[in-house]
Amino acid sequence: MKKKDLAYFEKRLLEEKQRLLKQKGHTNELLKEPQREAGGEISGYRTHIADQGSETYQREFASQLTSQESMLLIEIDEALKRIREGRYGICEMCQGKIAKERLKIIPHARLCVKCKKKSA
Repeated sequence: MKKKDLAYFEKRLLEEKQRLLKQKGHTNELLKEPQREAGGEISGYRTHIADQGSETYQREFASQLTSQESMLLIEIDEALKRIREGRYGICEMCQGKIAKERLKIIPHARLCVKCKKKSA
């Protein structure tokens, strides 16, 4: 792959990494918010039990996002490592070239389309 192309993909990967780190920071803030205690309108608590269910769902969703973001950050770091080592754009299964069109869509791709279909 040409140096110009590698520089383009490295920039894309670094931008995506920055975006994810910012997003992950926001998601972590959601997880740090204290949960309120549940109660009905008659109880002395301020939060209705339905509201607590919504809060629990939001916290679980935020937790899943954090996990997915962490996995994607690992994939991006691995792609940056492949650029440094001269292995970027080479399929890890068949050792063939990964199409630039695929890398433009998924810059951290490790497999060509053919091998990705086989592994799915």
